[in-house]
Amino acid sequence: MRQAPNAKANILDRLNMGKRVMVLAHEGQWSRVKDDLTQREGWVASRFLSDDEPVAKQEAPEVKQTVEVKPKISPSIIIQRIIAESIAGYPGTCACPYSTDRRGRRCGSRSAYSKPGGYSPICFAGDVTRSMIEAYN
Repeated sequence: MRQAPNAKANILDRLNMGKRVMVLAHEGQWSRVKDDLTQREGWVASRFLSDDEPVAKQEAPEVKQTVEVKPKISPSIIIQRIIAESIAGYPGTCACPYSTDRRGRRCGSRSAYSKPGGYSPICFAGDVTRSMIEAYN
């Protein structure tokens, strides 16, 4: 996901295949999208978007009918997972101020979280909004 509709614009976030986004606008070969989970907005090349749901591998039909019951996950666990996914999506070692670099030093103000522009990982529970929690379920 980029800051502007061109390939040289700053990268805001990386979206994995199958990630749900809402398309807000189109401009040429680019689409402005909003990530359902993080609520971040940015531009993605339209060729990477699809209206189709990811195709699940078909299994042999079973005679018995099974019902999957999803356990309710507490908001604190969801917040931890959102933070972990955000940090895991950062390609370097200094995503958050509390992260440590390759030499074992705290990243502090050198972290992506502390610098404007570019990546903006979710590092703290206070960064997670209620809408992010609801979108996670």
